[in-house]
Amino acid sequence: MRVFMFRSLRVSLAVACGVAIVVPGFPAAEPLELLASDEASRSTQIIQRFAGQQDATQVLNWTAPSLAVGVRQTASNAGNVVDINDRALKSVRQDFDGKQLSLNEIVLNTVAALESIEQDASNIGNAVIGGDIGNVEQYFADGSVQHAMNHLILPELPNTVRQSGLNTMNLVYSEQSVALSSQNFTKQAEQVVDNRLNITGAGGGGAIVQEGTNLGNIIIARNVDEVVRDFSGDQVINNVVTLQNGARWGSISQNGINIANYIEAESIGYLRQTSSNGRQIVNNRVEQVTLDGLTQTITSPNITQNSNNYVNVIVLKKALPDGTSQVVDVLQSAEYGQTVQGANAGAVSQTGNAVVIER
Repeated sequence: MRVFMFRSLRVSLAVACGVAIVVPGFPAAEPLELLASDEASRSTQIIQRFAGQQDATQVLNWTAPSLAVGVRQTASNAGNVVDINDRALKSVRQDFDGKQLSLNEIVLNTVAALESIEQDASNIGNAVIGGDIGNVEQYFADGSVQHAMNHLILPELPNTVRQSGLNTMNLVYSEQSVALSSQNFTKQAEQVVDNRLNITGAGGGGAIVQEGTNLGNIIIARNVDEVVRDFSGDQVINNVVTLQNGARWGSISQNGINIANYIEAESIGYLRQTSSNGRQIVNNRVEQVTLDGLTQTITSPNITQNSNNYVNVIVLKKALPDGTSQVVDVLQSAEYGQTVQGANAGAVSQTGNAVVIER
């Protein structure tokens, strides 16, 4: 069970790192702070400050899909991102004080020939990707918000409906080393994913997939010298499907994962990570509208729900190349609320203050 749990967690992190690397190619709302590799490598110190709001919204009111067989919506925002591949970087400070909203919305009166509908919403802020990285300071300020939202209303189900939301804040990724890192995700800051699907008619035999992921204070490197960080904000995921009484469906899969204060490395010198006052919530819910207009939660048939919350997780990978043992000085403290709703025929895991050693 533990192996499966952390394998799933690592898959989510791999997706986030992929998003970070390709951010310069994404259509993102303004203002967008991206440093070119040459500029970053010449700088002894990079300072980025995000203040304001990014809105990436796509709203489609489609009365007649005609002969279209598939539709895909992608909304993404990026702020305070440094990506210099494997080059060395001396110092970075990133302050994020604002909001990111990525919204996909589709309203259909008929499905017609549509076979698939996909909605992908993502936000990324305070991300550093490089080779040997010196000092990194990342701050997600009080009142700041990342909100990824997918909203779909339709009378029937095509073959496949997929909604995916991803928020990433305070990420450091290096295939080499990180000397010193400070990450702060403050008490009044939050990450929210909302995937909402409303079937207004008879439904159909199609498959519904809803996925939500929140990542905050993430470090992945070969060697890490010193890390001090705190996570005190909220991570919330809502995967909600609403069906009319008597509506049909083929299968429904709802998956939510929140990760706060995660570090993965071969060696770690000193690590202090705390989490308090915040919340991690995964709400997977399938509700049916009754004849009298009320709603009731249902868990069958063919409904699978997976909920995962992780806070303060350390993964020590293989031994050092010279065979020496790793010395790790760790202080962890977690006073954090973790809540899941909806876990039918799926997996639930809630983890705080975990150390995993791979040999």
